[in-house]
Amino acid sequence: MLYCQSMVNIQKDFSFPMRINKYLAFKKHSTRRGADELINEKKVFINGRLAVLGDKVLETDQVEVRFRGKQKPYIYIAYNKPKGVVTHSAQGNEKEIKQVVAVKDIFPVGRLDKDSHGLIILTNDGRITERLLGPTKSAGCVSPSFKK
Repeated sequence: MLYCQSMVNIQKDFSFPMRINKYLAFKKHSTRRGADELINEKKVFINGRLAVLGDKVLETDQVEVRFRGKQKPYIYIAYNKPKGVVTHSAQGNEKEIKQVVAVKDIFPVGRLDKDSHGLIILTNDGRITERLLGPTKSAGCVSPSFKK
């Protein structure tokens, strides 16, 4: 079993009042920078009032993110990549994973060599890439131990 302290640290950092961009990132609406863009585009409201950069929210505040039109659904595909398919930047006659999987606007999370095969995640959700591939802030992760 793999246990990591980073989940515990998230709960400790979640105290009110907090900046609106941190709140939106924690609630998975966007990254902090993405939240700043939503605020600048006048799409974020706190208790019915237009939010501005630097606003702080309380536990009791009603936060709304209003989008024009319908928000696209996120797609997650677990794909068993065969040998001979390139995950990124195909050259010449090479097959790229986007050609093999005929779903528009998706990208692989990570890479597998052309000569290797195995599981790779395909998605249109850029938010999960850092969570899956990036280093954790916590150095308190414990690796599994094996008995002989």
